[in-house]
Amino acid sequence: MILNGHYAASNIFLKQGIKLDTEKNCFKTYRRLFSVFTFSDGCKPIPKADYILLFKTLYAKCEACSEEDFDGSATVQLSLVYNKNRKLILHEGSDLNAMKKMAMELAAELGSRIRDSATNRRQPQWIDVPKVVSAL
Repeated sequence: MILNGHYAASNIFLKQGIKLDTEKNCFKTYRRLFSVFTFSDGCKPIPKADYILLFKTLYAKCEACSEEDFDGSATVQLSLVYNKNRKLILHEGSDLNAMKKMAMELAAELGSRIRDSATNRRQPQWIDVPKVVSAL
């Protein structure tokens, strides 16, 4: 499985993202300037995942913001959590259902669980993903 993730902080001049290849067990981050110049890290091994994390975030944060303030302006972030508290951001988007589907596919591929705090951040839920068994 190859995942081409994009960061929501990207804009018209600068695109940022990650390419995760589970077959080669590696990932590389990239930055593309004006869609012409690409700067990329070398391929690094994918760390052993503790779990996949889904959560909502606002880039323009405010002190008094509540759950209701997240309406449609929130960004859903998909991250791989490893070494108990380290995060590797894989993708950001606004469609929660598409992000959940992506998380399910990735968790099945990596054999890990999903922690969903995007649906209800006050009561995050663990989602166990059944392992994919290939038919021979």
